[in-house]
Amino acid sequence: MGNRVIQLAWWGLLALGLCSPVAAQEPARIWRVCITDLVLPPYLSNDPAQPGIAERLLVEAGRQSRLSVLLLRYPMKRCVAMADSGSADAALAAPTPDNVRRLEFPMRAGVIDSTRRVARINLVWVARQDANVQWNGGLPAGRLVVGTRLGMRSAIEPLQAAGFQVDATASTIGQLLHKVAARRVDLAVGLQEEVEYALHGQPASPLMVLPTAFLTTDFYAVVPRRATPPGEAVEAWWSAMGRLRELPEFRPR
Repeated sequence: MGNRVIQLAWWGLLALGLCSPVAAQEPARIWRVCITDLVLPPYLSNDPAQPGIAERLLVEAGRQSRLSVLLLRYPMKRCVAMADSGSADAALAAPTPDNVRRLEFPMRAGVIDSTRRVARINLVWVARQDANVQWNGGLPAGRLVVGTRLGMRSAIEPLQAAGFQVDATASTIGQLLHKVAARRVDLAVGLQEEVEYALHGQPASPLMVLPTAFLTTDFYAVVPRRATPPGEAVEAWWSAMGRLRELPEFRPR
């Protein structure tokens, strides 16, 4: 009689789902990830209905790591400040000296682990067709004004460090290219895919892309720097991004 009571109680618990493995799992943690409000195709769309590949990567990697990713869209500088203060759980950032000092990147053997990046991008030079300039790692920086997109710290900070005068007032790629064509800036630096897409189908354009990129940089999902190392869920999230990024659906086309 005692065994039968135990069996009935066990089956009752199963029917209620109280002993199932799924029920024993904790719900996915809400994970606030601040990304820029810039449109940077194909990586970022600033359109929740049609997310870019970086946005989809962050969300899917979170799903595989029991993190329910909530994307927040603000200017890049504000996103980094939110991650730094802990008002966001993570943000997208390039490993500039200031970001490395303030934020936690995925690490391995004491160095940033590039295999767990979100994306690797090329920042390319745009010049007028009649401009007599080439980039081999050096230009007369002090005499050139270089335009770039508003809020693109990954371009602004390296340009300033190289001694260029930087005009970062263009809010769109179209405005930036117009500045170059109108001689309001000497050169521009922009995301390769975005620049190529903007110039595609314009054979009569007065602009050209220089054959050598200004800079190749990686973007990472970074978290607030704390006294304790990132937890298992964050490490799993970073690792999932490293795996998923190589799949066709997360590669630039």
